[in-house]
Amino acid sequence: MKHLSYTEKCSCESNQFCMFVNEFNDFSDQEKELLTKQIVQGELPNVLYVSGVLAVWSVIAGVVDAILFPGIIVYAIFHGVIDYKVLTPPILFLTGNLIVKLIYIYLSLKHTVRTVDIMITALPYAGSAYLIKKFFFKDKLLTKAVSLYLKNKKQEFKRQMFGYLKW
Repeated sequence: MKHLSYTEKCSCESNQFCMFVNEFNDFSDQEKELLTKQIVQGELPNVLYVSGVLAVWSVIAGVVDAILFPGIIVYAIFHGVIDYKVLTPPILFLTGNLIVKLIYIYLSLKHTVRTVDIMITALPYAGSAYLIKKFFFKDKLLTKAVSLYLKNKKQEFKRQMFGYLKW
């Protein structure tokens, strides 16, 4: 971080991903500086944040889907009928979820991604992965840094969850 401006250093200090990169020993000083500049000068933090939100969103939507759709099947079996009253809740949920996700992605990344990318990113369960692939796949160093960061975050989450589960 020797050749960074004061503003860039301050931006890095307030960014978890940037701090992770600078504290991680597998990167050389030159790689750390290059990654830091990419992080603080580009749209990377915003893309990572939106990707994280979409990942959590997918988990919540998956839980709702896991409850809603089997419930409809059980209802249809016991009542012997499938009509618009039974199919309306999942259709409304899927449609509403897609519309709200499109609006969120558009407002969050409107100057960063194309409209086609916004539509693909809004697809259920795949949006977060697509967004990460779209932005990080071309740059091997950045891909490595993001991968290590996400693995680290996953380990932290596991430690926290197991910490809560232990009495």
